Amino acid sequence: MLQIKQKKKTFQVSLRKTSRINTLIADTIREELTGIVSVPGRTVIFSMQGIKFIDSNGFEAILTIVKRSQDSGSIFKICDVSEEVYELIKLMKLNVVFEIFPEHHNHAFSMV
Repeated sequence: MLQIKQKKKTFQVSLRKTSRINTLIADTIREELTGIVSVPGRTVIFSMQGIKFIDSNGFEAILTIVKRSQDSGSIFKICDVSEEVYELIKLMKLNVVFEIFPEHHNHAFSMV
């Protein structure tokens, strides 16, 4: 499900074989990524390519990751957000909380 590539202190994360971040996978995402962002100085770039829907548990997991990264001095960025998901993010007013880049994740990965 989670595909993680590491380049020094930068982690490129994407999801495979799913178009939804929901109750079924939210805990796994939260556990894996909070473990990574808990180490100070790390950067996580989370690609949402192919994701069409996020439920409340999915948003809660992402918010937990964002808070943990801020508390530990890490960076958590989101990219490749579909229009459908971005509309949900705006509706919940999370576009001011999440650091979102429209670029393809490979470009964002090379920027850090």
